[in-house]
Amino acid sequence: MSNIAVLNNVDHADIKISVSDTHSVSDNVNRCQIYASEITELQKEFPILIYRAEGSELLQLHAILGLEKNENLFLSATGWTTRYVPALLARGPFSIGYSKNDNGEPTDPKICLDMDDARVNTSQGEAVFMPMGGESQYLQYVKTALQTIETGAQFNHTLFTLINELDLLEPVSIQIKLSNVEQVNLNNYYTINQQKLSALDNNQLARLNQYGMLSALFFILSSMGNFQRLIELKNAKSAVL
Repeated sequence: MSNIAVLNNVDHADIKISVSDTHSVSDNVNRCQIYASEITELQKEFPILIYRAEGSELLQLHAILGLEKNENLFLSATGWTTRYVPALLARGPFSIGYSKNDNGEPTDPKICLDMDDARVNTSQGEAVFMPMGGESQYLQYVKTALQTIETGAQFNHTLFTLINELDLLEPVSIQIKLSNVEQVNLNNYYTINQQKLSALDNNQLARLNQYGMLSALFFILSSMGNFQRLIELKNAKSAVL
């Protein structure tokens, strides 16, 4: 069971977070759930697909980070090689915790830290607090990621509602052949039907734009070109090994 503590600048004055731990279980994943509010930045780095588990109607946005299990091709010995990191991974060992009021409703959000996470230490990495107790730039970065996560569910709900209303979802079959024997298949994934998106009338386009989702749909489509970068990174890794 995790050892979760409410973050404060007294008990955690000397805490550091190792952000270049390439052995972190949390970061070594081949896909990560993301949020519609991140798409503008994410589409510059990663392929973005829509995932629906077999037998489920629930949709998720995923950034694809690798081509096999527990593989993140965007990690190096010094940490992430990308300009933007998905919020769920950027938050590191931090999370948001809530107290409950008399009615049992969540209230008074606090930043919490998993003290048992291997990245938490007092000797190396990014300081959480400044020497005089102020927030470090790293902690401000984490708070931005946590805010993205907190508001992300509503953004995604809006996006998926509009996609379903306009019937824009299209199954996608991703088959990548890396060598004569190695082949990668990504199942249960969807993207946006480009022909249907282009055929929307002015009122439908205005509705998408009203909710800030029109550009997100085009970014999902354009992000597919990032699969080529994934293949190049995978081939480069295989050549080194």
